[in-house]
Amino acid sequence: MKSAEVNALKNKLLISGLILIVAVLCGGVRAGAQQGPATEIVGGPGGAAYSDPEPERGARVIEVQVHAREFVNAVQLVYMTRDGRTVSGPYHGGPRGFFSVFHLKEDEHLIGISGRSGTYVDSIQFLTNKRTSPTFGGRGGDHEFRLDVPPDTEVAGFTGRSGEHVDAIGLTFSPIRREFHSRRFGDPDDSPRSGQSSLAGGAGGSVFADADVPEGAEILEVRVNAEEFVESVQVVYTLRDGRTIEAAKHGGNGGRPASFLLEQGEYIVGISGRCGRYVDSFRIQTNRRMSQVFGGRGGDRNFQINVPEGNRAAGFAGRSGEYVDAIGLTYTETHERHHEFHEGWPKR
Repeated sequence: MKSAEVNALKNKLLISGLILIVAVLCGGVRAGAQQGPATEIVGGPGGAAYSDPEPERGARVIEVQVHAREFVNAVQLVYMTRDGRTVSGPYHGGPRGFFSVFHLKEDEHLIGISGRSGTYVDSIQFLTNKRTSPTFGGRGGDHEFRLDVPPDTEVAGFTGRSGEHVDAIGLTFSPIRREFHSRRFGDPDDSPRSGQSSLAGGAGGSVFADADVPEGAEILEVRVNAEEFVESVQVVYTLRDGRTIEAAKHGGNGGRPASFLLEQGEYIVGISGRCGRYVDSFRIQTNRRMSQVFGGRGGDRNFQINVPEGNRAAGFAGRSGEYVDAIGLTYTETHERHHEFHEGWPKR
């Protein structure tokens, strides 16, 4: 090989190596993270590149979390795994904007997004196989966009560029997980239908949900630790054979302990209170009465969460860390036989 050809080959290899290094540093290649096929990306050129790794096999998207105001400030997906765990995907963007959550029903999957963009992603809507979400973001943007994943696939993650805002966005996708969309997740075909309400509160903490409730279990007690904020919540169940079991405690270890005991035949149908960055206070509404107020007097907005008619709360859902950052309810269908005489209900 001639000297000139050797030098040209060396230059090509050097340039290729530099491109690879830049791609890794900018986030265009993520070591050890498998990424599925993706749509085009819409938006501006700023920010650092991102692409969600492929979710755990069999996991499905259960909610989209958005921070938005004038622009879309951040997006994040939350998944449910085959064994009922909730797992948060990577967070893309900055901390500003109003926090909103778009929940997917158990027979829904994401198939696309639409909105407007310019230098950043100004606004966004999420498209499922059944409906379109509200619009998140502002009214600006000189380009209208719509991205759809191919037929027989569903959204698996986000790709794009982000910094203080979501500069650009696209979608990764994978074949539809039909085992989730042919029936309710985690339930035999003849079991009660279940679901999860919207959440009220802030964006911090880790996702939680009381989802693996034993068949025939009833809520016996709600334990709360609270002072200025609601610091933790925990449900205690009674089983048909009279045993009691404690669900996971959600939150930190501070605050004053308090308890709300349910009577035989009583069940929870909603919660209300005030929230801001955390859940400042809340009350429990049953089919018979209202509980005391747990927590302080702060919070910049009121909230009211009710389970759908014909359902009863099965536990709590939300986000928690040192405090209860956000709160909602898991629920299941109400069957009158559950609220007639319960042989296992503790005598008081």
